[in-house]
Amino acid sequence: MIKKIFNAFIRGPVFLILFGLIFFGIGAGLTYKQSYLERGGTQASGEVTSLAESCDDDGCSYTPIVRFITLEGNTFSFRSTYSSYPPEYEIGEKVTVIYLPEAPENVVIKGEGTGFRIVFMIVGGIIACVGLGMFSTTVVKIFIKE
Repeated sequence: MIKKIFNAFIRGPVFLILFGLIFFGIGAGLTYKQSYLERGGTQASGEVTSLAESCDDDGCSYTPIVRFITLEGNTFSFRSTYSSYPPEYEIGEKVTVIYLPEAPENVVIKGEGTGFRIVFMIVGGIIACVGLGMFSTTVVKIFIKE
């Protein structure tokens, strides 16, 4: 019976479950990074200095390049993790950034990517649940036959 259950798991749902967990993990990891910086970081005012354009067969997307000054007076620039079309920010737009004082290169734009992270976690959770549902249905059928 254990061999039948194992085979039922390996034949299909394992890929759905893993795919869903990977999607969920990406969203959760990005959310953790954002919340970690919000809890232990320092806020500063930043300015979008340029937009990095990235084009492929599907079109172009734009990633903000932001410059900010730390409380110590050091100037840093960073490229956001998120890109969009149309651009979410305009050159010269003021944004709030959150950075770690001991590692100012570890920085995010406050609140950026919330929708993206939520969608990744919801879609990943749904896919993983579908895979688990398929697996549990197969296991129930195996127990009914036995």
